[in-house]
Amino acid sequence: MEEESKKEELKKYKTGRLFREGFKVSVITDLVTGQESDTFVARKHGLSSGFMSTLKKEELAKHGYFRILEQMKKDGKKGESGEDLASENAKLRKALELATLKVAALETLIDVAEDQLNIDIRKKSGTKQSK
Repeated sequence: MEEESKKEELKKYKTGRLFREGFKVSVITDLVTGQESDTFVARKHGLSSGFMSTLKKEELAKHGYFRILEQMKKDGKKGESGEDLASENAKLRKALELATLKVAALETLIDVAEDQLNIDIRKKSGTKQSK
């Protein structure tokens, strides 16, 4: 009886390797984030791509895709409120505005220098670097 259950467990995983639940969850988390491809995640964890697809189907059915996503959101965004995000957004907009003004000022400076000194400062398109 016990032998049959072992055989069934081994059939479940063709390689015969059994993995701890934490390892499976970390692999699935890597897959669900979408930052890396399935092949890259398989190589990263030393698994075959066929096994990855099997594991992905089983674990997503077992744990549920949305539960994993919710846990990832909780882990990644602790303490971030709407007010924090709004203030960060305002800071970034201000920095972008300053950077745009700086670029405009530098371009004006180059234009004035080219007119007064009669020197081409900007690189011409299609020119090669001198040796």
